[in-house]
Amino acid sequence: MKELKHLSLVNTLLSGLICGVLALGTADLQAAKRPMSQKELEKESSHIVSGKVIAVTTKMQKSKIERSLGLHRDRVYTIKLKVASVSKGIGVKVGQEILIEAWQPSTRMPPVPGLQGHESVPGKGDAVKMYLLKNKKAKSYEPLLPNGIEITKKAKKTK
Repeated sequence: MKELKHLSLVNTLLSGLICGVLALGTADLQAAKRPMSQKELEKESSHIVSGKVIAVTTKMQKSKIERSLGLHRDRVYTIKLKVASVSKGIGVKVGQEILIEAWQPSTRMPPVPGLQGHESVPGKGDAVKMYLLKNKKAKSYEPLLPNGIEITKKAKKTK
C-alpha cells in the first residue's frame, strides 16, 4: 500500500511537470511571410523612396520578433539613405538623409519557423528603392517585410 501511494505521488508530480513544460512551450508562432506583390507594396507602404545608401551599421540584439522559449538573436541593420526621389509619402524631401532599420534572424535555438526578416539588405553605395513604414517611436523608417527593399544597382566593389 505504501508503494502505491509513492507511485501515485510520482505520477502526480510527473503529470504536473509535463503539463507545466507544455504550457511554457506554447508560443505565438508566426509563419514566414510571402513576398508582397508590387500592388501590395505600393498600397501598404506609407512612403516610397529611392536613393543611394550612404552607410550601413549592424548590431546583434535579442529578437523583438521571436518570443518563444530559447536563444533568439537578430542582426539589425541601420541604413542611412540619401533620398534621390519620393514617389509616395509626406515629410521626406529629395536630398534628405533618412534612417531605415531592417533586420534578419541570426540565431534561433531551438530552430523555429517564423518571420525571416528582410530578404535583401543593401550595402554602402547601393542604389535602392524602398517601400517604407514610418516608425514614429524611433524616428526612423522600416521596410515592409519581407521584400520592401529593392536594390536597383549594386555599388562597384573597390579593391
